[in-house]
Amino acid sequence: MADGYDDSQIERIREQVRMSMGAMCDALSVTSVMSHGDPVAGTLDLNLEASVAMAVLGTSGSIDSNMMVTLLDGASPDITDSETLVTQLEDAIDAMGQVLDSEIAAPSAASGHPTIAADISVPLMVDDATVGAVMVFLASRETSNEASAEPTAEQTANSEPAQGGTAMPAPSAAAAPTPAAPEVPAPSAPVAAATISAPKQIDALAGVQMEVTIEIGRTRLPVGELLQLQPGQVLELDREVGSPLDMYINGTLLARGEIVVLEDHFGFRVTAVVSQD
Repeated sequence: MADGYDDSQIERIREQVRMSMGAMCDALSVTSVMSHGDPVAGTLDLNLEASVAMAVLGTSGSIDSNMMVTLLDGASPDITDSETLVTQLEDAIDAMGQVLDSEIAAPSAASGHPTIAADISVPLMVDDATVGAVMVFLASRETSNEASAEPTAEQTANSEPAQGGTAMPAPSAAAAPTPAAPEVPAPSAPVAAATISAPKQIDALAGVQMEVTIEIGRTRLPVGELLQLQPGQVLELDREVGSPLDMYINGTLLARGEIVVLEDHFGFRVTAVVSQD
């Protein structure tokens, strides 16, 4: 795991990555409809030797990272090499950048496989079969904070081209790949840090539809009782009468409040906004 992140920051980044995958899957869906699974920690157990297309995107801003996208043989009849993958990914950069609150450099073709473990991985799927993955390599916070410093000789050496491409920069010095290990070309020079202010970010996402769910409570039942449910049966929930209800946005708790009546419909009055820090 990259240095300088706590659990809440990793969870926030993981959720942002998950939300950005819709735009990527839309761009990769030509003949075959591609979807994604939930982000997981570490690297997925995939045979990267069977990859037919691989590309790398660099992100800078709210999330400083390298993202490696790889598709296995047979993933898509329309994307059979890295150059075609790069072309398709270019259509997703703007939408992904808005969700990630980051600038995204133009994707570049890659080959080989990473020599360090990914911080976050997302499976790419067609018809419930895993056909590829997106692997996120986070830059250490210490490295990000020192981005304005002059590069060291070692950093300069690590960025030298290898076999016609550039080696993927390791997210932290401790995780740098060994010289003898296969290297993955990285994107073009890192873009400048994003300077999107909060109001401008909100304006950019103003047209995005989000699913809002109001939860009144939860309970747990054994399978046997679930199979015996009958009309009229009452279930006791874990929330006391008068307790505030929870409002979730795409599964993330955002606010608490109370139910009100608006003419012929129920409504929800927000009484508190949950901090995401």
